[in-house]
Amino acid sequence: MFWKSFRIRVVVRILLICGAMYLIQRVWAQENWPMTRIFLLLVVGGLIMELIHYVEKTNRDLQSFLLAIKHKDFTHTFTRELRGKSFAGLKDAFNQIMVGYQELRAEKESHYLYLQNVIEHVSVALICYGDDGEIFLMNQACQRLLDRPYMSNVRILDRVDPKLLEAIQALNTGEPKLVKTVINDELLNISLRATEFKLQEVRYKLVSLQDIRSELDTREIETWQKLIRVLTHEIMNSVTPIISLTRVVHSLLADETGQRRNLAELEEEDADDILQSIQTIESRSKGLLHFVHAYRSLTRIQKPNFQAVNPGEIVGRVCALLKPELRKRQITFVRPEVPPDFSIKADAELIEQVLINLVKNAMEALVGQEDPQIELRVARTAEGRTLIQVRDNGPGIDEEYIDKIFIPFFTTKKKGSGIGLSLSQQIMRMHRGNINLQSVAGEGTIFTLVF
Repeated sequence: MFWKSFRIRVVVRILLICGAMYLIQRVWAQENWPMTRIFLLLVVGGLIMELIHYVEKTNRDLQSFLLAIKHKDFTHTFTRELRGKSFAGLKDAFNQIMVGYQELRAEKESHYLYLQNVIEHVSVALICYGDDGEIFLMNQACQRLLDRPYMSNVRILDRVDPKLLEAIQALNTGEPKLVKTVINDELLNISLRATEFKLQEVRYKLVSLQDIRSELDTREIETWQKLIRVLTHEIMNSVTPIISLTRVVHSLLADETGQRRNLAELEEEDADDILQSIQTIESRSKGLLHFVHAYRSLTRIQKPNFQAVNPGEIVGRVCALLKPELRKRQITFVRPEVPPDFSIKADAELIEQVLINLVKNAMEALVGQEDPQIELRVARTAEGRTLIQVRDNGPGIDEEYIDKIFIPFFTTKKKGSGIGLSLSQQIMRMHRGNINLQSVAGEGTIFTLVF
């Protein structure tokens, strides 16, 4: 063990070189020994080369270790030689690092397989591509949806549907988009969402595609059923008394055989009944006509004129318009402080109309409420979406009405038309946003406009 020490071996080699040099010095004076001189010189040269080779063995091991890492060959092992504790520790460190890399690679591969299985398991179609359009990921759901077993570049989607490719390329992070496309002679409603990220200085875009045709069909049927129920209710409320009163008038103006009676023979009480019936019929007919005009307003919303506007300015105009009525009702109104550089793409007039409707609804909900308060808030989420909230501390909305209040003509007010919230929802959809509702009975209501 002592002889196998690195230091002892180096010292022994140096002593051998010194001894050979001493012999050369003694032999050099002997003129008759030329071959001996040459031999001893070769021996000294060989000993020096062997010493250098022995000393540089650690450098060669280190070079082999680094090259193995460079070429990702983590199966390489280093034999533990008996050259002392420091060299044994060095080889052990090399082997431990190799084992660590092996475990890291195995863990990375297991994570990759796990994510791959998750991606293949989900029913949502996923496609990921780089700036040059090269596709790095495309799960089986996407292959089935697009009827393409393989695509190397996202531009190949142009063969499926140019509009679909254009929509995907123009899609911004977090922005939902609905695209209608025909694949295999079948009309699909594809919901698109995208997120962008950067890995090793390369930008990627991950897009999800989901055919929501069945969901839309179900939702559309439910919406039509709800709308038909409301329309039937509103129309019957007017038509039923009109028919009833018409029968009364007919019975007063015609005899049992259906012939017209002599108006001079009508009693004063019957004449009053006829007049009252006609007035009621006129009133209900006007109400029905108003209902038709209200329905028309839902289908004829002006196209938004999108411009960069500051939501604080919109809120300010709404506040100025409703300030007298708010003071009259003694409602505390809290408006937000919005930075001057805060802007959204919207039609200011349409958004004002939405906010006026929401604030008026809040004012009506606060009738009889102690310390009534309405608060407007403007904020921006981490995803870059803008929120405008209308909050009140009123009695809230009953849970049974929450999923109905956006249905056209549905209202819980005695004199309400039931089109305000439905109109507001349509305006927000035209802005590629939505309107959300949070309400707890007895605690208040929050309407949120999401841009």
